[in-house]
Amino acid sequence: MIFIFAASAAISPVDSALALAGRTGATALGVAAAWLLCLLTDRLRDLEVAPPAATPVQATAGARAPKPLTPGYAPVQSARVALCAALAALLAHAAGWAHPAWASIGAVAVLQGAHLPGTVHRGWQRTLGTVVGAGIAWAILSSEPSFWTLLLAVAVLQVLTEAVIGFNYALGQIFVTPMALLMTNMAHHGEAAEMALSRIFDTTLGAAVGIVLALVLSSLDERVYLARHHGRAQ
Repeated sequence: MIFIFAASAAISPVDSALALAGRTGATALGVAAAWLLCLLTDRLRDLEVAPPAATPVQATAGARAPKPLTPGYAPVQSARVALCAALAALLAHAAGWAHPAWASIGAVAVLQGAHLPGTVHRGWQRTLGTVVGAGIAWAILSSEPSFWTLLLAVAVLQVLTEAVIGFNYALGQIFVTPMALLMTNMAHHGEAAEMALSRIFDTTLGAAVGIVLALVLSSLDERVYLARHHGRAQ
């Protein structure tokens, strides 16, 4: 997803070579700062932690769990992700929305699930989390904060995102959404309400496209597994 984030940030007019050089230099500076910080703090991390043991997925009456990591899976999944990202962006562009790349991000994020139940759950969690997060961003931007206040808010939201997204995707979206919107505002100074609504619309569209294409392009095993999964949940 980092490639789509980078492309999304770069989709804006550049009116001179100086502006292009400035953006490239700022990006390089950010990369260098992150690399240096990781280098200086590596010794503080415990590098001897063993990876968690894999938990086998149990088969259920007549329906085995899909096994995505098989030969030929990567090219198929890559093509599916590319098609989904392009379709979501084109639909958002056709609708006249200002940030079609956000729709691509929403679609690709949904497809990160290892199987159909994961894809479906990520879809609704991303949508609900984005709605709440966009509301938080709107509240912050409506108060017309200073640059330093925005910078502090982005730092706090980044810490909260990293702290919660590992165990609850929806909570992670609640914090990562306003962080992304605040960073976008710092670069482009967009109107708060318009940006928040655009994020909601684009993310919802992207999630819907991701779920639909995941279902349409799924195998029979994946569909049976999805039906069994929801049957057990009920």
